[in-house]
Amino acid sequence: MELNYSQYYEGSGNSYNFGGGLITTDDLPKQLSDNNVHFVASANSSKGTDFPLRDVNEQAGTWLEATADNSQHFSYLAQQFAMQLRAAHPNVPIGIIQTAWGDTPIRRHVQGGDIYANHIAPLEGFHVAGVLWYQGCNDSTNEATALAYESQMTLLINQYREVFDQDDLPFLYVQLARWPGYQYTQNVRFAQLNTLSNAGLRNASNVAMTVSLDTDKGTSTLIHPLGKDILGARMAVQYLAMSEGKTIPNGPLIAHAKHASDGTIVLSFQNGTATGLQAEKPNYSKTASATVPDYDANPDATPLNGISNVATPTSTPLQGFEIADDSGKWVSATATIKGDQIVLSAADGSSNCNAVTQVRYWWSGNPVISSLLYNDLGLPASPFIAVVE
Repeated sequence: MELNYSQYYEGSGNSYNFGGGLITTDDLPKQLSDNNVHFVASANSSKGTDFPLRDVNEQAGTWLEATADNSQHFSYLAQQFAMQLRAAHPNVPIGIIQTAWGDTPIRRHVQGGDIYANHIAPLEGFHVAGVLWYQGCNDSTNEATALAYESQMTLLINQYREVFDQDDLPFLYVQLARWPGYQYTQNVRFAQLNTLSNAGLRNASNVAMTVSLDTDKGTSTLIHPLGKDILGARMAVQYLAMSEGKTIPNGPLIAHAKHASDGTIVLSFQNGTATGLQAEKPNYSKTASATVPDYDANPDATPLNGISNVATPTSTPLQGFEIADDSGKWVSATATIKGDQIVLSAADGSSNCNAVTQVRYWWSGNPVISSLLYNDLGLPASPFIAVVE
């Protein structure tokens, strides 16, 4: 979430983020330039209880206007999100408080943690319109923190809503992108998915997750991949739906997996998320992008209309589905779209899956994907693991 130009790309010491020439400054997201957007960013400090400001804000002594120069100091994802909201509602100014701190585990952000104490608690009483969250890589380093992530994330959402005294405060977060670096990335992704329906949420409304498996533009070897423009557009359309009281757009979200009488396994998805299921091939090149729609030409447009070349329909069968029996051995499964459901059979051509107890989808930190499940909104399905009933 913290990723910005001045801290991560400016100067010779930040060469890692360019991936040895994998990306150049021309590939980075466009900087926001809008005098009706203002930012303030906290410094990476755990000392004291006052809200610590980055030097750029301390020197200005006030919120910074989002000029192209000033925006170099602020989150790319927040900029892209703000860009979409400003286009949709040009008469509404936006202020963004950036409290992000890279390379930190979630436990430091929840109540009792030093980042919570110095970056969130001091903001109590502020009126905010929503929260954007993109974090979790650090928690993917070991099994214990990955398995604890769901409960920590649930606690985090509840506490933000308590601090800002709004029980249904919009909370939008990104599911972890592809990356080969840590062993338990897929476990944190699953925890992020499960947070949406965790019984510990005091209010499950206005909570949304954005899937990012198809957004890195071929830079999955970098812990800070490209694609913040695509993520910003997907999060913006969810936020606008929340603010307008409409159904929140989601990719296919697994509901349950059941044995069928013909020996197959049928996967069903949550209501409204599986309309127009189709297999598409993600575009892992830099031509994938998101721009601001022309609302004058099309008043009914949404930020999703600005997303282009992210994926294209493919005749390649759906991939990434695996099944296992009590032995715990995972094998590939053949997946077929049947209306708003997916039917799985054994990859060896037999339809007998009666002994299968579990099914999972793209259960890998950095999967090589040539066929991904999407719905008619152009949104991809989340990776998951499920018990077969």
